[in-house]
Amino acid sequence: MLAGQEGQAPIDLDAIEQRLGSSGYAGVAKSLSDVGFQSALGLLTTYAGRGPDLKPWLVGAQINRDGNLRLQYLAGLALNFSQENLIYDQLLSYRRFPEGLFAVSEARKPALQAALAPR
Repeated sequence: MLAGQEGQAPIDLDAIEQRLGSSGYAGVAKSLSDVGFQSALGLLTTYAGRGPDLKPWLVGAQINRDGNLRLQYLAGLALNFSQENLIYDQLLSYRRFPEGLFAVSEARKPALQAALAPR
């Protein structure tokens, strides 16, 4: 089960921010900052979506099975072909605000909703 589902506590944005601001989490805050995350809100904006939201994007996708090397072969053909930004943008176009997944104060909820809006 995922956070925000039956029996699971939601991810609490305000509690994470409070922890990152405490001296006991200074190392964690620095590590996050070193990779470009200046806040818990920034970290949570990397949320890409739930399975049901992404289902239309995955229609027709092949499942990679260990016994079939076709996808590995195709990956080698695309070695110098960079599409990660296009793929990520397509993925995010299906993202929806995940009601129940995050606990956030009413004052901060609009910022999180805006950050997680489909692109």
